Amino acid sequence: MYGAFINSIGKFLPGNSISNHEMEDYLGLVNDRPSKVKSRILKSNGIQQRYYALDKNQKTTYLNSQMAAYAVQDALKKLDFPANEIDLLCAGTTWADLLVPGFASMVHGELPEFSPIELNTSMGVCCAGVGSLKYAASQIKLGEKRNAIAVASELPSRLFKNTNFEAETDIQAGKSLGFDSEFLRWMLSDGAGAFLVQNHPNPTGISLKIEWIEMVSHANAYPVCMYAGTDNEAAQKSWTDYSSYTEATQAGVINLRQNIRLLDNVVKLGVEGWLKLIELGRVKPDDIDWLLCHYSSHFFKGQIVELLDKAGCMIPEEKWFTNLYTRGNTGCASIYLMLEELFHSGNLKVGQKIFCFIPESGRFTTAYMLLTVVEAGNREQGIGNREVMGEDEEIANRQSSIVISPTETLRERQLPLATETASAYLLRQLALVWLEFERKLRSLPMLRRLHRGEFTLEDYKALLRNLRPQVVEGARWIARAASNMSDFRLRSTFIGHAQDEHRDFQMLERNYVSVGGDLQEIVNAEKNLGSEALSAFIFHQASRENPVDLIGSMFIIEGLGNNLAAKWAAQIKQTLNLKDEQVSFLAYHGANDEAHIGKLNDILNAEWMTMEIAQRIVKTAQVTARLYLMQLEEIR
Repeated sequence: MYGAFINSIGKFLPGNSISNHEMEDYLGLVNDRPSKVKSRILKSNGIQQRYYALDKNQKTTYLNSQMAAYAVQDALKKLDFPANEIDLLCAGTTWADLLVPGFASMVHGELPEFSPIELNTSMGVCCAGVGSLKYAASQIKLGEKRNAIAVASELPSRLFKNTNFEAETDIQAGKSLGFDSEFLRWMLSDGAGAFLVQNHPNPTGISLKIEWIEMVSHANAYPVCMYAGTDNEAAQKSWTDYSSYTEATQAGVINLRQNIRLLDNVVKLGVEGWLKLIELGRVKPDDIDWLLCHYSSHFFKGQIVELLDKAGCMIPEEKWFTNLYTRGNTGCASIYLMLEELFHSGNLKVGQKIFCFIPESGRFTTAYMLLTVVEAGNREQGIGNREVMGEDEEIANRQSSIVISPTETLRERQLPLATETASAYLLRQLALVWLEFERKLRSLPMLRRLHRGEFTLEDYKALLRNLRPQVVEGARWIARAASNMSDFRLRSTFIGHAQDEHRDFQMLERNYVSVGGDLQEIVNAEKNLGSEALSAFIFHQASRENPVDLIGSMFIIEGLGNNLAAKWAAQIKQTLNLKDEQVSFLAYHGANDEAHIGKLNDILNAEWMTMEIAQRIVKTAQVTARLYLMQLEEIR
C-alpha cells in the first residue's frame, strides 16, 4: 500500500461575514414577519457569524460548483501545483446546483485548466465530504492515482429564502411555518474546502498523513432525520409523486427539514462508534493532540462531553478545535474548513495526531478520521514501497471495515488499555454496552411502530403484560443477591434498592386496567421466551456467592428506566391520546431511576473495584442487555 498525504488545503467563503442580526436582511422575512424562534435557535447553536452566496436582493452570487472550483484553485495555488497533473477529482455536497449531472462533473466544468480526468460524486449530508476524501485516499493508496483533489461545498442559503417558505404558510388559515422547516434556516451557511491528496509528503513544510477513514450508516434501524423531497420522515411519498411541482411546493416537501426530536441519537451513535474504535486500539485518547468534532450546534458539544465523561474517555477540551462560531455550520464542508484553518495556524507540530469526528443526521451516518502531522520528505517517499507494519497493526487494519459494527471480534478484544484503572475500564465498557443496547432497541418491531406513530392500544397492553413478570421479580432477585453478599455496604445498597422496587408492579397493573385491560389477564399472563431466559439468568447469578456482577444487570434495567421510559411514556400518551395516570408506570421510572443510577455510579467508581470484578460486571451487563432485547423482541 502507498501512503496518502494531504499536502495542501484551500477554501472559499463567499462575500463578507454576516452577523446574526443581518441574517433576515439576506434571507428575507417570511410573510413580512420576523422569526419567533430565530433568537432561541441561535442562542443554542452559538454561531456568531456565517457566509452566504446570496446578496440582500436574494440573488445567488456564486453557484455551488463555482465555490467548489474556487476552493480547488486555492489549494493548488498555495502549493503552486499545476492543475494538469491532477488525475482524480472527488466532489461532495448535500444539494447540488442541478439534479443531473453529478456534482463532480459540474465542478470539473468550472476548471478549464484541468485535463480530462476521473470523477467521483459523493452525495449525502455532513459526511459527503469525507466520502469524497475516502475515495480519493483509497485510489492514492492503491497506486491507481498519484495526485487527487477532494472537495466539499455547500450552498444552502438559497433554500432558505422567504419566498420558498411562504407557499407553505397561510396566515389567514392559521397555518404557520413548522419548526422542523425553520430550524435549519438559522443553522446552515455556505462555504467550500478542498484537499490536494498525493502519494508522498510535501517537499517542504508539513503534511497530514491519512492513517485511516471509517464511515458507518445506521439507516437500517433509524428513520430519516434531515431530509427534503417528502412530507415526513417515513419517506413513503416522494416529491415526484405529486401531481405537479406546484402541488409539491405548496405542501412544503421541497423545503429542507430537520426532525429535532431524533437529533440526540446522532450524538449517541457517533460516540458509540468512537468507543468501539478505542476498543480496537485504533483511537487512543491519550495520544490525540487535536480533536476536530463537527457538532452542528454548541448544544451538542455538551452532549458529547457528557457521554465521553461517563465512558471515561474524554479528550481534554483544550485539545478541541472548531471554527463553528466564526464560519458557521457548512455541512459536509465543515471538516474541510476546520482542517484548513488549523493547517495554516502554525500550531501543528510534527508527530501530532488529529482525530476527526463527523456525525451526520441525514439518516444517521458517522465518519471518523485519524491524521498524523508529518515532516517534509522527498518526492519518492511513499512511492513504490509498501508500508511495513507490525502484526498487531496489520490485524487492526484488516478489521478496519468492521470496527464500528457489533461483532464477536470486537467482544474478544474487550481488554483493558495499558494504563487505565479498573473503574475507567468499567465505565468505558458499560457505556459501550449501553449505546449498543439502545441502538438495537430501535430495530425491534414494537418500538419501530412506536417511533413511527403506528403504535396501537393493543401494543401498549402487550408491552405492560410482558414487562410485569420482570417488574414483579425485580425486588426478589435483588433481595436474594443481597442475602448472598458478604460486604455489608453492598448488601445494604441492594436491600435499599429492593425496597424501592417491590410495589412498582401495582402501578403497572393500574395502567393496564385503565386502558381497558383485565386485571386477571395480566396477573395470569405467561412469561415470553425472553422473559423466561432473563429471569433464569438473573436468579442464577443472584444465588451465587457475592454476586456483585449483578450491578451490570441493574445498570441496563435502571438505565432503560432512566433514559428511555419517560420518552416512551410521552410518545405513547401522544400517539394513543392517553392521560398521565394511564402511562404513570413508565413516566415514574423515567424520573425515579435517576437516583438509582447515581448510587450505581458510586459503586462503579469505588476504590475496591478490581479488574476481575469489572470484567464480571461487564459480561453480566452484556448478557442482560441481550436477553432484555429478546424479551421485547417477543412482543409482536
